[in-house]
Amino acid sequence: MDIRMYHDLEAQLEEVIWALGEEAALTLPIDSDMAEEKAQKAWDLIPEPKHKWGITGVTLHQYVQILNYNSHMQRSVELLNEEILDLEGSGYRIIHAEPYIQMAETLLLQSKPGLAHKYLQKAYSIGSARAFRDQPKLYLKMAKSKALDEQDILLQFAALDVNAKLLSDLKDNQ
Repeated sequence: MDIRMYHDLEAQLEEVIWALGEEAALTLPIDSDMAEEKAQKAWDLIPEPKHKWGITGVTLHQYVQILNYNSHMQRSVELLNEEILDLEGSGYRIIHAEPYIQMAETLLLQSKPGLAHKYLQKAYSIGSARAFRDQPKLYLKMAKSKALDEQDILLQFAALDVNAKLLSDLKDNQ
């Protein structure tokens, strides 16, 4: 099975999208609504079909993180579901587990550890332990487990403070 090749956008458009993403990252947490507006604008600038462009993944995942930060997890689930359906329906080999991990994190934010477990198991099947190298240890533990104590998982997840991690990651990427 072939690996999907992504296309580049016109350089000027790509620069505008990158700049909006950087502005969104710098705006958070000072004005999380403005950060969301900038991330939404960057997402809206990506032409249809959105999932064929090289910049799509980075832009979408940043947008989803900001949506989650602002407690708009349902919109995150919708966007990630579109991405996952596109990946699975493309006929290409899936080599990136990040959409599945991000979906699991979003589901954990919604207190749905059972569903999150399924997405983490899928991520593990795609990239094994290597897919989790930059993730909290809890995610790999969940991916490898056969059964979950859902209450314990939610307590461990709450202790992670994913919003603090998001802010730290955004700052590190500047």
